[in-house]
Amino acid sequence: MRIMSPIDKAEEAAVLVQAGADELYGGFVSPAWSRRYSLLGSPNHRYFPSAQFTTLKDIKRAAKDAHASGAKFYIAFNSPSYTPEQRQDVITDAGRLMDAGTDAFIVSDIGLLRRFAEQLPEAVIHLSTLGAVYNSESAKFFAGLGANRIVLPRELTVAEMAGIVKANPGLEFDAFILIGKCPNLEGFCSFTHCDPAQQWPCEKKYEARALRDDGRAGGIIAAQAGWSEINRRQACGLCSVPGLIDAGVTALKIVGRGGPTEMKLKMVSALREVVELSRRTSAEELGCFARAKYADMFGRECSPFVCYYPADNSR
Repeated sequence: MRIMSPIDKAEEAAVLVQAGADELYGGFVSPAWSRRYSLLGSPNHRYFPSAQFTTLKDIKRAAKDAHASGAKFYIAFNSPSYTPEQRQDVITDAGRLMDAGTDAFIVSDIGLLRRFAEQLPEAVIHLSTLGAVYNSESAKFFAGLGANRIVLPRELTVAEMAGIVKANPGLEFDAFILIGKCPNLEGFCSFTHCDPAQQWPCEKKYEARALRDDGRAGGIIAAQAGWSEINRRQACGLCSVPGLIDAGVTALKIVGRGGPTEMKLKMVSALREVVELSRRTSAEELGCFARAKYADMFGRECSPFVCYYPADNSR
């Protein structure tokens, strides 16, 4: 089981790998892109500078440091959509990034997938969670477009992931494990994360009322109230590591591009401990250990609203 960590600065690469990361993924916005489109037209699903590499020099350094310890280095081009001109600019940048040591690209837009297949067929492509692969047939569809690996949506259970993995033996799959669980279906969400204060639409508090009670409104309102009182940046699936290993997932993905280095290191280290412990202990003992790690990271007990896999937290 591999661990994938976010990275935002070249100097983070060596320490994140030392902490236990096997793969690193970041964003890249070239000076030419910034001049032409501004960061609101970001080539990836982050719209603030702290979540971006901006020079090939830093990319080369980060990739070199990752490779020195046997780790991989990826760049996300996972904006929900692009203009035809932007797609071509991404392909141009991707060629340079490959020369700088980038091992793969995380992509969501179908048009961009086709451009990669036509113009950079040697590129390794991971389908972003925005691709919304909820069943084995959609996984096969994207594999046909050139995807070598698929980031599974947050909303799937471990059992559902296991079914998709089993039906697609030629593909690799990632599952989210820490930070960023959302009440929305990300692959179908049209919100943008461009608030300078970095408070996303799904994090804002609001009051919900039923205009018509059809028997479901109460549950929806209660769920929204629960979400409004919790920090979605404290999401966790550590208890489900054994199940995800058994499901055949390739890598566990930590969310958090643009976050502080200290928190990245804390999460990578905790996840590495849980993965190693899962090989030699019971699910019950692992659950206790994972909950203690959660409390250490976030200073609170876990909540079902930010549990990634509430129905699948054991073998």
